[in-house]
Amino acid sequence: MEIIVRFKSFFSVSNLIVFAMMIVSYMAMIYLSAAFFMVGNIAILWLGNGIAIALFLVCSPKRWIPLALGIVAAYFIGVYTHFGSFEFSQIGFLLANVLSVMLAVIVFTYLCKEPITFIDLRQNILFLTVLCMLSALFNVIIGAGALWFIAGIRPELSNSLIWFVGNTVSIFASTLTAFHIFRSIKDKTLSLRIDKQQLFELAVMCASTLLILVGVFGREHYNKFTVSLIFLLFPVAMWVALRFNHYITSTWITIVFLTCGFYSTVKLGPFIFMFNDLSYAIFYMQIYIFAACSTALLIGTINTEKETKTQMIAQLNKQLDDLTKIDPLTNIANRRKYDESIKIALAAANSEGTPLTLIAIDIDYFKLFNDEYGHLAGDDCLISVANVISQNLLRANDIVARMGGEEFFCILPDTDSKAAIKVMQKIQASITALNIPHKVSPIAPYLTVSMGACTGALSDNIDAMRLYKMADIALYSAKEQGRNTFSTVKYSEALV
Repeated sequence: MEIIVRFKSFFSVSNLIVFAMMIVSYMAMIYLSAAFFMVGNIAILWLGNGIAIALFLVCSPKRWIPLALGIVAAYFIGVYTHFGSFEFSQIGFLLANVLSVMLAVIVFTYLCKEPITFIDLRQNILFLTVLCMLSALFNVIIGAGALWFIAGIRPELSNSLIWFVGNTVSIFASTLTAFHIFRSIKDKTLSLRIDKQQLFELAVMCASTLLILVGVFGREHYNKFTVSLIFLLFPVAMWVALRFNHYITSTWITIVFLTCGFYSTVKLGPFIFMFNDLSYAIFYMQIYIFAACSTALLIGTINTEKETKTQMIAQLNKQLDDLTKIDPLTNIANRRKYDESIKIALAAANSEGTPLTLIAIDIDYFKLFNDEYGHLAGDDCLISVANVISQNLLRANDIVARMGGEEFFCILPDTDSKAAIKVMQKIQASITALNIPHKVSPIAPYLTVSMGACTGALSDNIDAMRLYKMADIALYSAKEQGRNTFSTVKYSEALV
């Protein structure tokens, strides 16, 4: 029964999908490599392994066996259909490709415990050393050993070195771009957010890259001066790394490698001028492009990490600043936040000509409440009152602040006296609905509040201190009327 369950699980729809994706992707890379990057019987860019590594990294380990079988099927079908036959010696290359990819991915995932994104320095260093170099080394060792055992062919050291470099740059050229594409498809997040300035800069960068690739690597060279133009690639590489995200950088690297690889295949470019042997010309071209692009990748990653940390520090500083403006007991604004908010509200009122209302609220006989029920009950009472007031301030720019003890102030921008009265009525009704016992209150058996409001208009040339004092006068008037009520005063009235 267990065997049947495992059999059905292995041939599940999801496993068949990743199996099919590997076949299609790997075969496409075989045809691309064979069509554009063949020098004799050797592909100077073998892109299939980079695509395979990307799929392995995107999929969970339980999908790795179907992926490995997909490489086997794709390699056999691709080689047979493109070259017309599948020689027995090809088994050595097949083993080298499958095992080198799997071993490198296993080592990489073991060393890289955190989620794989390739946007931090450690992961990119592991990418270069493990996925690119170690995978290429596995490929050479397994492939050379298999060829020696199967066909009796013993590769020379120089050929093995060329083999190693070719595999390294092939994986480097294709893995990152494929990883970002596959992960975006899996997560359904394939989107690039670029503003107009970045779009213009991206267009200029693409034009500069095109000029260098066509003008330097895409033509024949006849003197040493034009050969030196290869160093123009370095500043462009730094530009890409420092100004664009990892997705664009990896895509740029892929385009550079594919273009230079194709030009070298058709015997164009500065390295063809420098070396009579085509194999060595391609070998040093690959090393040069790898050095330029890997340096740019690492520098860009360091820059991205620095920007990320700067943004994180700024965010933490903002959160810390926000905490200093919050009353720790009631979680509403404190006096510092009130001072900041009243300045903003005054500036808006005076510039836009809208009214500004300030409401002062005081809990009636709070000292008696504390003495009777204790300070813990008093704290709960303050929290409940603060929540009720906040719930009755519906607009985003309305502010309630605890000014100390049992006193609260509400800043209501663009609010006239009539609207202020409605707000106070709602607050008073909501406080009554709480029905908090206050048996020692001289005016009611439950908790009550007194409120005073002052509204200033454009013609009053509103001042923050005067508005505060007038609201306090209105509050005092409500208390004189017996408390559990509210009162309003005009901003223009004389101070008492």
